[in-house]
Amino acid sequence: MKLPRVLNNTPDWTQFSNAELEISLKAATKLVSSLQALSEKNQQIVQTLIADDVFVEWNHYPENDVRDEKNASQYFYHAHPGLQRPFVEHGHFHLFVHAEKMGLRKPDPRYSSAPAHLIAVSMDAQGIPSGFFVVNRWVTKGAWLTKAQCEQGLQHFKIQASKGKKEINTFLQALVQLYRHHISALLEQRDVIMKKLSEKRDRRTVFADPQIEVLCYVPIQIMDDIAALEAAM
Repeated sequence: MKLPRVLNNTPDWTQFSNAELEISLKAATKLVSSLQALSEKNQQIVQTLIADDVFVEWNHYPENDVRDEKNASQYFYHAHPGLQRPFVEHGHFHLFVHAEKMGLRKPDPRYSSAPAHLIAVSMDAQGIPSGFFVVNRWVTKGAWLTKAQCEQGLQHFKIQASKGKKEINTFLQALVQLYRHHISALLEQRDVIMKKLSEKRDRRTVFADPQIEVLCYVPIQIMDDIAALEAAM
């Protein structure tokens, strides 16, 4: 199986109810407002996050991540060497939740120190998100969440303004809400891939296989997607 699988058949805004579209439009407004607030300062998401630091591949930005214990949420930004990514990006955010604190899983000492990975957000050099992708379990070492658990974690993913940069926190929270249906479709594709890979192998060996890293990816075009959302309203 060739990986990652690129998901091009994404949900169409016209298939959702007015209530769903209102939620998406509200998220889109917050997303655009956060980008505009930075633009007015002659800044953008990636630039603001790195600030005066020297950008080094693999390093976490910010150092030690942004963590919100109350909301059991966490994220960081980093980049891999260019040839290690199957798609063009400057770097990506990794979004996590602490599944046990959120009540998504029972306590398990194997995963007590590692948060559960939800989704990765690809970013271009201009600070605009270009897609989402999901990775194999060994990449982040935390507990593997079901599709429903990931969706619940994304719904409640929140970083208070006092932690991290306000505009970046708002941007990430609004982004995953705007694209929740796209992410849901991506997670569904993830499970199809894992089922296929586990047909002739023990699933634990698939989870630990370093040759299986990025499982699937969905590209996005923010302005085109928001225009399509507004047209569907």
